[in-house]
Amino acid sequence: MNPARIHVNGLRTRLVLVFIAIVVIIAGATAGAVSLMARSWIYSNAQDVATAQFRDEVVPINGAYINGLTPANLIQYFQSDMTVIADGEVLRQGAMDPSEIPSSFSNDLSSTELIRFERLDSERILLGISVEVTDTSTTDGSENPTAVTDPSVRPLIGVQDKFNMSVDGTDTSTIDGSENPTVVTAVAVRPLIGVQDKFNDLLRVVGLTLTLGVLASGLLGFWIASTLVRPLKRLDEAASRAAEGDLSVRLPEDGVAELAQLTTTFNNMVARNKAVINELEESEEQSRRFVADVSHELRTPLSALVPVGEILSEEIPNLPPDAAAAARIVSSEIAKLTRLVEDLIEMSRHDSQQALLVLDDIDLVLLTARTLESRGWSDIVELSSPESISARVDSRRIDIVVANLVGNALRHGSPPVRVELHTEPGHIVIQVIDHGPGISPEHRQAIFRRFFKADTARGRSEGSGLGLSLTVENVHLHGGSIDVDPVDGATVFTLRLPND
Repeated sequence: MNPARIHVNGLRTRLVLVFIAIVVIIAGATAGAVSLMARSWIYSNAQDVATAQFRDEVVPINGAYINGLTPANLIQYFQSDMTVIADGEVLRQGAMDPSEIPSSFSNDLSSTELIRFERLDSERILLGISVEVTDTSTTDGSENPTAVTDPSVRPLIGVQDKFNMSVDGTDTSTIDGSENPTVVTAVAVRPLIGVQDKFNDLLRVVGLTLTLGVLASGLLGFWIASTLVRPLKRLDEAASRAAEGDLSVRLPEDGVAELAQLTTTFNNMVARNKAVINELEESEEQSRRFVADVSHELRTPLSALVPVGEILSEEIPNLPPDAAAAARIVSSEIAKLTRLVEDLIEMSRHDSQQALLVLDDIDLVLLTARTLESRGWSDIVELSSPESISARVDSRRIDIVVANLVGNALRHGSPPVRVELHTEPGHIVIQVIDHGPGISPEHRQAIFRRFFKADTARGRSEGSGLGLSLTVENVHLHGGSIDVDPVDGATVFTLRLPND
C-alpha cells in the first residue's frame, strides 16, 4: 500500500472507515453489554464467596451451649474483625463501627436463619447474621461438664438440635431444666476478593478483542474496497488515455457484475468514438484532397487568365469608360482568385505535412522593410526597429507572415499602423500595431481560423480568408507563437520566433 496514494475522500478510505465504524458500534455495544453482565456475575460470585466464608465462621455457633455466657467468654467464638452485639449491647467492635451500620441493615438481622449482606463499595461487603447461644451454667454456678469451654472447638450443632444436644451428643434438655437462648449478632466487613482483578482482566480481554475486531474489519474493508477501486482506477487510466487520443485502449470485462457492465459500456463508447473519429478524419482528408485537387485544377486556367488580366490593366486608359470599368473588375477578380488559389495550395501543403522550411541567415529588419516597400506600404506603415536583427528563417514565409499581419491591420484597423522589431531572451519579437476598433475577446482566437468572419452578414473581403490561418501555420513551422492583445487602445499582434 502506497501512503501517498491514499485519499481521505476516496472510496477506499470511506469503505474502510465504514467497516471500522460498524465493527466499533456493534462490537462496542456487545462488549459493553457483556462487560455489564460479567461485572454483575463477578460481584455476585465474590459476594457468594464472602458470604459462604462468613456463614462457615458464624453459623456453627448458632445453637451452641456455652458454659458461662459472659461478654469476654462469648466474643472468643467470633472472628476478631466481627462486631459482636448481644441484647443491644456491643460486646466488641470489629472492623465495622456499630453506629455506622445502616438501620435498614440492622433491622433485618433478627432472623437466625438468614445472612444479611450489603455491598459498601466495589471492594467491600457488609455481612451480618444473628445466632442463638445458650448458657449452660447450673443454677448453683457450677460448670456443666458437657458444655463447650474451648473456643477452638466449634460445636457442630444444627439449629434443629440446639435445644437437645451438646457438643458430645448428650441430651442437654436436663442440664438445668430451662432453655432461654441469647441472640448474638455478628457483623463484619469483608473484601470482595479478586473482583477488581477479574474486572480488569475482563476489560483487557474486551479491549484486545475489540482491537482485533477493528483491525480485522479494517483489513476486510480495505480488501473489499480494493476489489471495487482497482477496476475503477483501471477505468480512470483508460479514460485518461482515451481523452489523450488513444482510442485503441480496451479493458477486460470481468470482475463484479456492475463494474463489468460499466467496462463493457466504456469499451463500446471508445469503439464508437474511434469509428466516428475515423469517419471524420476520412471525411476531412477527402475535403482537403478535394480542395487541393480543385486548387491545382484552377491553377492551370488561372495561369492563362493572369496575363490576360495584366493586358487588360495596361489597356484600361485606352478603353471607353464602361469597358475600362469592366476591365478593372476582371483584373481585380483575377488577382483575388489567383491569391485564393495560391493560399489554398499553400494550406494544402501544410495539411499534408509537405510544407518545408528553406532556412537562411536573414536580416529581419531589412526583410520587413522590403516587405513594406514591395507592397507600397512604406509611406503609411511606420517601422520601428534596431539597425539590424539577424535570424535564421525562411524569408519567403516570413514575408508572407508580415504581409498578412500588416495587410490585415490596414484593412480592418485604423492608422497609425506600426511594425516594431526587437529581441528578448530566446526570441525575436515582431509586433504589428494598429489603432482600429479592436477585436472582441471572444474572437481573438477565432480570427486565426480559416474563412472566419466576425460578422456573418459581412460580404466578401479583399483577402482570401486564409491569411491569418497561413500566418499561424508558418509561425508554428518556425517553432514560434502568435498572440493578439489590446494594449493602450491599440490592437497588437505579437509574433515570437525562436532566436537560436
